[in-house]
Amino acid sequence: MNHPRWQKLRGDLRAYRGRVALMVLALAAGLLGVTAMLTAYTILTREIARNYLATNPASATLELERVDPALVAQAAAFPGIAEAEARGAVVARVRVGADWLPLLLFVIDDFAEVKLNRFAPEAGAWPPPDGSLLLERSAVAMLQTEVGGALWIKTPHGAAQAVPVAGLVHDPGLAPSWQERTGYAYITRATLARLGEPPVLEELRIRVTGAAPDAAAINATAQRLAAWLRARGQPVHSIQIPPPRMHPHQTQMNGVLWLFITFSLLTLALSAVMAATVVAGMLAGQVRAIGMMKAVGARTRQIVALYVVLLIGLGGVAVALGLPAGWFVGRKFAGMIAVLLNFTLGSMAVPGWVFAVVVAAGLLLPLLAASGPILRGSRLTVRAALSDYGANAETFGQRGLDRWAGALGGLGSLRLLALRNLLRRRGRLALALGLLAASGGLFMTGLNLKEGWRHMVSRVYADRFYDVEIRLNEPESVAKMETVLRRVPAVRTVEAWGYSATALAHPGQTDVAHTYPDGGHGSFMLLGVPASSRLVRFPLLAGRWLRPDDTDAVVLNHLARALVPGVAVGQRVLLSVGGRAVEWRVVGIVEEVGSPAAAYVNGAAYALATGTTGRAQMLRLASSTRDPAERTEVIRRIEAALADAGVSVRTGLPLAELKTAIGDHVAVLIGTLVATATLVGLIGGLGLAATMSMNVMERTRELGVMKAIGARPAAIRTLIVQEGIFIGAASWLLAVPLSLGLSQIVGRIVGLMSFKVPLALVPSVPALFVWLAAVILLSALASSVPAWRAARLTVREALAHT
Repeated sequence: MNHPRWQKLRGDLRAYRGRVALMVLALAAGLLGVTAMLTAYTILTREIARNYLATNPASATLELERVDPALVAQAAAFPGIAEAEARGAVVARVRVGADWLPLLLFVIDDFAEVKLNRFAPEAGAWPPPDGSLLLERSAVAMLQTEVGGALWIKTPHGAAQAVPVAGLVHDPGLAPSWQERTGYAYITRATLARLGEPPVLEELRIRVTGAAPDAAAINATAQRLAAWLRARGQPVHSIQIPPPRMHPHQTQMNGVLWLFITFSLLTLALSAVMAATVVAGMLAGQVRAIGMMKAVGARTRQIVALYVVLLIGLGGVAVALGLPAGWFVGRKFAGMIAVLLNFTLGSMAVPGWVFAVVVAAGLLLPLLAASGPILRGSRLTVRAALSDYGANAETFGQRGLDRWAGALGGLGSLRLLALRNLLRRRGRLALALGLLAASGGLFMTGLNLKEGWRHMVSRVYADRFYDVEIRLNEPESVAKMETVLRRVPAVRTVEAWGYSATALAHPGQTDVAHTYPDGGHGSFMLLGVPASSRLVRFPLLAGRWLRPDDTDAVVLNHLARALVPGVAVGQRVLLSVGGRAVEWRVVGIVEEVGSPAAAYVNGAAYALATGTTGRAQMLRLASSTRDPAERTEVIRRIEAALADAGVSVRTGLPLAELKTAIGDHVAVLIGTLVATATLVGLIGGLGLAATMSMNVMERTRELGVMKAIGARPAAIRTLIVQEGIFIGAASWLLAVPLSLGLSQIVGRIVGLMSFKVPLALVPSVPALFVWLAAVILLSALASSVPAWRAARLTVREALAHT
């Protein structure tokens, strides 16, 4: 290691230690982001699948009038079915403070023999004593209770009563309660009877044979079983088939993680560009030294090897800093996502390929990015190298951009000189602008997405003009409910809507809904709209909205359209209404944010199809108050008035709850995007600092000449700082359109994952000015240190620089 080449390498590291440190920090930051996202991805994708499959999820659920042990045994012996089990599910209500929230009660025949959709005890009793319940752990905070406490519960046909919480369970097959705004509890049939409901089980859950059957195979087996049951006098009302072997939020989680991985790879690419910029600057400062080395016999490949060793060594240091930090951050991030999605991390092991990829990226990516400057610098002839003086005066002025800069006036002598200086090294200027523009583009993209998401969530209020939606257990008299509710103070508008679950009808087959056991994900609703309704106004994607004289018209929201590939205005669709197929003519398609798939028909047509003339199963009400607290009190009075009138409420969903639920689904996504954008901005600042350092170092002799002819230190400092500010301002002009394009692309991905509709492009005005201020400040700071050093040099020191 005492060879002159290695001595020179050590000397270069000492001479350029500040810039080298910036480069290593930027590389380490990029490697941290990649390691963290790959670590989280490998842990989460493995563990969410392991958690869900460990529940032995049912392939399908058949809804019948009654399921007894004999029927279960017959279903288990049916060809193509591996296991069968009876369950029950009742949508009840639970009182939390002064409000009522939905509570889904799963009725278990024998807790010791649960085969499908298993759940595990976590605390308290197992099984629950009759008259008590087990609560799913994600519902504890939302329902404000604990083991040993009690919940005030009301079922559709029973009176409200207190039910003790005997224990907690974990059911990773369900989405978290706080996201769905629904509690989950598990009870025996005896407890169900005490709550006032018939102690019968109506669900037949089955698992079909085969290692990984697809939805078509499951549907075929379930349809054969349903036909066999009907032939024996057992009516099957519907079949529920969730996406096979997939957690309710697995697709969204995978999509979000891939988005984060892409952002982290872009961050690493920016750090590699910065490394190339630093190496190019180092080579520019070593041109004469390279010429002297070649003059005494050094070969091109030896000089190349010198810088290859340097970059690999620095990449190794960056790996040593970024990899363990990223591994730690990735594990913490995975733990946070697991809590949010209600599954347990059984193992935090990270596959070896992740570390291999990160190490290879850290060692090779900077080398690849800097290969061009290294080859160009090492191939210089002795004559070209020894005649280099840092200022490329021979070529400046020969291009159109140079002549444009030379013709500028009105900027002041120092600003004009700073602008002309930047144009002398176009390649380095392009790298610096590209690095900062990409940093700013990603930074503003993160904040633009945040604004786009806020805009999407605000559509809950923009497209709906009611305060609460109340669904009833049974259709009730419209006249009776309107009379009762119009007496409630501050109730401005009451509309009675038709409401029922529906499905695409296929003659000769049982209706199929692609929902999970919670009944929410993948549901499809048929809604009867009052002729004079003014409480919704959804944006039209095609066709028109309903007219009072429509008799067979239907308007589909965009999620319902996705269920019927290729459907268009003017075509007809068959929808199941009460088990009967009814044909409707599609007259419009609307975009509806925040609701499941829905088909809208005229109220009169709905009543005729369902036989509910004069009755309704859903109410939408608007109040005359604008104060949120007063509005909440009005909703409470509405529910109390309905209870006093003997109207059984199934669910009450204030619009504010819907908005909260939508926002909670991606709170982590937006937060992580903003954090990633901030990391990108940091790398851009580090890159600019290194670039300005190199620019000043390269022109040391030139600055000495300026001082020799009378330039003062303050003027030199101002000149260099203004060069940096010019770069920052120019990069901002490039970053703005870049951020708009990136926001459009990423917003489409995020929106389609979450709402099946792209996020609107909503440029964040604060983001524009925040990044402008940040890049100007970064530019000034990045330039001030090299400017201060240059101003301190004496004329003798500057002219002696080589």
